[in-house]
Amino acid sequence: MKKLPFIFAIFVFFSLNALAEDKILAEVGHYKLYEKDVEKMIEKDMQIQQLLKSKPELKDEIVFAIVNRWVNLSLLALAGKKEGIDKNPEIKKELIEIEKNLIARKYFEKKTANLKISESQLKEYYNKNKEKYKEAEGRHVKHILIYVPQDADNATKEKYLEKANEIREKLLKGAEFEELAKKYSDDTGSKKKGGDLGIIRKGQTIPEFEKEIFKLKPGEISKPIKSPYGYHLVKVEKIIPERIPSFEEVKNLVKQDYMQKKREEIMAQILQKLYKEYQPKIYLKLNRKEIQNEGR
Repeated sequence: MKKLPFIFAIFVFFSLNALAEDKILAEVGHYKLYEKDVEKMIEKDMQIQQLLKSKPELKDEIVFAIVNRWVNLSLLALAGKKEGIDKNPEIKKELIEIEKNLIARKYFEKKTANLKISESQLKEYYNKNKEKYKEAEGRHVKHILIYVPQDADNATKEKYLEKANEIREKLLKGAEFEELAKKYSDDTGSKKKGGDLGIIRKGQTIPEFEKEIFKLKPGEISKPIKSPYGYHLVKVEKIIPERIPSFEEVKNLVKQDYMQKKREEIMAQILQKLYKEYQPKIYLKLNRKEIQNEGR
């Protein structure tokens, strides 16, 4: 089934959450938009939340934009109904799927709403799964990037490589890495910080870059390292050994993982009960054999 565009998902959200006693912000035909719906929409949109944290004065403009979009959607929906689009078999199928997904989600939310997790449960889960939170070995590195366009010809690549080697010679003769990074690096994100990339752990960067930087000793300047971005001159400031963070350091992550585990357990229990109650039948063709799932 095709996924409905985001704009239509908003329309469904508004239509299903209206409360009669709430303040009406707009009305189109039999559709009504309530103030509480707009507030929920804003609360659930992380981009809007981040924007409002930095610019709270934009709240009115955001509300106006949401209301205006809702009005436009409502007008389009009324026009579509007038032409009988809602009677189209494919549209009916999509509406059934929307209803089914919404009810299923709300049902599961209801079943897990009172899920309570204690500190002792979290600590026990952490102690049994410490390896899961291990931080891989890392390197605190600084770099100077000499950018090379991806469509550059060999002569151009050679010219940029020569430039990287010239900068490296200056570094080997005692020039300050941070100063040359500010002067020559094409990485706008790190050049103002003297080329500082912070800590890079194994698995966090592209393989060709990782392979070379993990060979370096503290204070050592690499030869130009080729990557899709160009040539890098890297200096390792410090070797960061792998470690397992304390419970307090990863407590929030542990809670997320444990909550997910408990939800999955609840889901399995619910489905086991529902399979017995409704006896679903699933027919598939697998390796040219027809199989039938008679429930769990």
